[in-house]
Amino acid sequence: MVVSKKPFIYTVGAVLIIVLIFQMNYYFRIDSKLTERDVKNSVNGGISGGINRNVVGEEIDPTIFVSLAAYRDVFCSDTINYIFNHANRPEKIFIGIVDQGSEFLEEDPNQDPSFPNSYCYRGLKVAPELIQSNVRRIALTVAQSKGPTLARYYATTLYNNETYFMQVDSHLRFIKGWDSLIINDLWLTKSYAPIGENGIPRTVLTHYPMAYNVEDSGLPVIDQTGVPRLCKGEFNSRGIITFNSFILKATTKPAECPYIAAGFFFTSGEAIKLVPFDPHLSNLFEGEEILYSVRMYSAGFRFFAPTLNVCFHYYSRPKSPKFWEDNKQYYLDMQKSVERLKYILRWPLENTPDLSEPQFAEIDKYTIANTTILTEYYQRWKIDVENKKVHWHQFCDQQPPQE
Repeated sequence: MVVSKKPFIYTVGAVLIIVLIFQMNYYFRIDSKLTERDVKNSVNGGISGGINRNVVGEEIDPTIFVSLAAYRDVFCSDTINYIFNHANRPEKIFIGIVDQGSEFLEEDPNQDPSFPNSYCYRGLKVAPELIQSNVRRIALTVAQSKGPTLARYYATTLYNNETYFMQVDSHLRFIKGWDSLIINDLWLTKSYAPIGENGIPRTVLTHYPMAYNVEDSGLPVIDQTGVPRLCKGEFNSRGIITFNSFILKATTKPAECPYIAAGFFFTSGEAIKLVPFDPHLSNLFEGEEILYSVRMYSAGFRFFAPTLNVCFHYYSRPKSPKFWEDNKQYYLDMQKSVERLKYILRWPLENTPDLSEPQFAEIDKYTIANTTILTEYYQRWKIDVENKKVHWHQFCDQQPPQE
């Protein structure tokens, strides 16, 4: 008698199909959970500069607003060239220029007639259509210019709800793909601070960039093994904290630091809404950084050094005009702005302030009401306001001097 094997084969086949269906369903559910988790906790697109997703899974096409205040700076157009030409997605970059002092520049008959006569437009190597659509400009004469802090306030008035906000000096050069790289770095900080608008962490990437040599064309030899970290603070002779940085070993995730550098920082566009720039700080130079740092910290933002060098800075600029040399009101205005700064930061003042004086205009709008968070900031970063000392060494991986 011969027994047919077909029923046995059919039974085994049916069982295998059922098992396969259950496994597919199981893995599908696992993948669904992973996708949801990834949407909540990571940025997609990354180096390619693609679409991001926010915490509720909505796709956002990220844009970057660049605040660029320039004072009679012949390197301004060079900076704009690098911003656009080295970006992965230049069409998503929008620059707000506060262009100061270009009335001193002689007309150039070879310049594109659609551009203003300006240091920031002289020597551009960017498609005119992109400049027309993605660059916004406020022009100020030398007489109207009142220092970098006020100019940076004006630049924020050109912000138009872009996803990210970046503030830079007008003499920087950027590496290829800087926009995608800096966005990636910011998202690496997502577990270190509250999540804000568009799912972006309330953090700031900032430092004093490494230098480039203006005598050389292009970028310096890029060494990504070390990255400057803004970690040192000291009180100067006017009783204002000024900053310095150390080049430390590059980290795989951004390393927290105490301060924000005015000449380069990158954050969410939400920061401009939560911590609006103060328009009552005429001719403030030293002090703008500590004031903005404390105000941002008080609003819940935390600060980090990037994991790599995305840009380079031209320091000193010995042959370039300086705003304080052209402005006869500089010292008088600066002293009044320092009074306002000290009042906001709850630093000791020599005299009881008269809040009806002009330097205290709208002071309630820009002061820090939460004294607890203010004290927390000073204690965390070892700032002794009363004795004007900053114990900074551990934050720079340095040993304090022996007593």
